[in-house]
Amino acid sequence: MRFINKYIISFLLLFSTSLLSAQNAAIEKSNQLIASQRYASAYEVLQGSDPNDQSPEIAIARINLLLNFYIRTDKFHAFGLKDIAPNQNLQEFRENNVPVKMLTYKPDSILNKLIRQYPDNYKLYYALGNFYYEVHLVHPDDTWYKPDSVVVANIRENYLKAYNHGEFDYWSLFGIGYTYLLDEHYNKAIQFLEHSVKLNPDYSLTYYNLAYAYFSKEHTQKALSLALKAYDMQSIPIFKAETALLVATIYKELKNNQRSYEYLLKANKLHPNDYNVLVPLLEMELLLDKPEYGKRANELFLLDPSNPIIYQNIMKAYCENERDKEFVGFLESKRNEFKNSLPITANINLYMAIAQYEQDEWVASKINFEKARSLFRNFYRSDHNVFKVINSYTDAIKKKKK
Repeated sequence: MRFINKYIISFLLLFSTSLLSAQNAAIEKSNQLIASQRYASAYEVLQGSDPNDQSPEIAIARINLLLNFYIRTDKFHAFGLKDIAPNQNLQEFRENNVPVKMLTYKPDSILNKLIRQYPDNYKLYYALGNFYYEVHLVHPDDTWYKPDSVVVANIRENYLKAYNHGEFDYWSLFGIGYTYLLDEHYNKAIQFLEHSVKLNPDYSLTYYNLAYAYFSKEHTQKALSLALKAYDMQSIPIFKAETALLVATIYKELKNNQRSYEYLLKANKLHPNDYNVLVPLLEMELLLDKPEYGKRANELFLLDPSNPIIYQNIMKAYCENERDKEFVGFLESKRNEFKNSLPITANINLYMAIAQYEQDEWVASKINFEKARSLFRNFYRSDHNVFKVINSYTDAIKKKKK
């Protein structure tokens, strides 16, 4: 009996070693194929070595392949892979929406199943944190199967489980810090982001997030130092523009408006026609009385001339710098340009009327409110909020005239 048990144990050990060796070989072969951009072939190798998803190592390798090299994805529960030539670019295939066969695979379900089987394998928790982080980046607007708040909670929960058992790197620490930053837990965010920087001092986004966290805690000089470092390190134009915007915001807080303006100009050059840059740039140009402010107001207006928020931003910037009449003149110059658009003309009349009301020009204000009311009736129901706004102003004008 003892001999049989020993034989069985020896056989199991031999089988386990052989299985592990086969899995390692599959992962190695897959990595070679990935290096030559044969992503679909790499996936077939991994799938063939573990078709029933019993191996944590193979599952993690498959998921990493899918998350990093898909051409298309359907909410991260189906993925399109393709072998591409060495001289071809994966991003171009994504942008051109190239037709590709979709593979149904649900990483969250697979990883949760394996976690139930191997609860002490903390690489699985790390991989699940990675998965939820990718979901959050692509679906931050509650368009996935779970609300984004739940996705963010899952990022932190899984990364933390792995971290608490020694399974972490700069990326997962960055992810934990990022989720704390989203929830405005700045001290905890700083703790993990500082640790992340020590592991990888060359990742610019960590410095950006640290700068944001310190700025939110009103450690302004520390935030400026980190934001400038992030700006110098960053090479991707859209991220560099966002970093320049943060630097400009910090300089404004420090009352250094000229330096703030310089970085707003850099942000605008790196990423032109960005609403989030044009608004503070217009405000700063009006504050500093730069001759470009009229041109900037026009750029902002043309982003979406039927959007009331655009009018509100421009009006606020002009009025805060005591240029109310110029704002009215700016809108007046747009009447003829957009005379064939009812929604735009309606908004032009409405915001001219509001500005004229604030200047105590009751007659002109009343005329433009009535023009706006008449135009809005063409495309809004009578219970729309815009009519309540117009009524509140015209009722106030009647009382002022008495």
